[in-house]
Amino acid sequence: MIRTETRGVFLFATLDAPATRNALTDAMVTALHDAVATAAAQPQTRALVLRGSPKAFCAGGDFSRFKELMAEPASVPDPIIGFNRTFGTLLQALRNAPMATIAVVEGAAFGGGAGLAAACDFVLASSSAELATPEVTLGLPPAQIAPFIASRLGESAALRLLLTGRRLKASEALALGLVDEVCEPESVEARLGQLLAQMQRAEPAALRATKAILHKQRHAPLGETLDFAAGRFAAALRSGTPTEGLAAFAQRRAPSWAADEPGLQP
Repeated sequence: MIRTETRGVFLFATLDAPATRNALTDAMVTALHDAVATAAAQPQTRALVLRGSPKAFCAGGDFSRFKELMAEPASVPDPIIGFNRTFGTLLQALRNAPMATIAVVEGAAFGGGAGLAAACDFVLASSSAELATPEVTLGLPPAQIAPFIASRLGESAALRLLLTGRRLKASEALALGLVDEVCEPESVEARLGQLLAQMQRAEPAALRATKAILHKQRHAPLGETLDFAAGRFAAALRSGTPTEGLAAFAQRRAPSWAADEPGLQP
């Protein structure tokens, strides 16, 4: 299913179902949702790192489950709707998570796997990774992933990708904006470590306030967003935490919230 591991201020959630190339079963979706909730509930957690295996990040939906649902008598509401929408709820949770979310994509990220990556804040991909949204070639719409792909790429680019079911190399996904950074397979761990080391210096409440401001601007008028941001800024300043940050900067040392963190390597 998935393996979770806390490393200092980071929670790692690793999809671990090699027989199905990490297909999104009911149990897998539930476990991933639980991992997001666990990270969100821990104020000191800077980021949730989501990854699969070197050969498969996630192969997408669990078609054996689709077949089971299709074999059931039709009912109202249709159970397929609930099954599909549950995955969308997971993507929403990833998008709206108060901590940072990082997808490390190695191998295949197809369909729902591409959606998982798109819902994260940062996508680091191996140069050997492939991403695809093949739903229309299978006679299906990319129902739950479409809004998240469009949010990353823009509507026109998302349409060109989703309407063709095109398979992308990592470099092509980078050019489109579906991936944020690409490195060679042997460099993935080192680059992830560098990224987390940078994030480790972020003060936890400031990191979460920043995410809250960006989430607010997605659905609120600009003025309302700026009012909200001013409130979060005032709260942070009055907390006294920036005093330590400014002192650390002046003294050229790590701030207290980063100084004693354990190493990032497993």
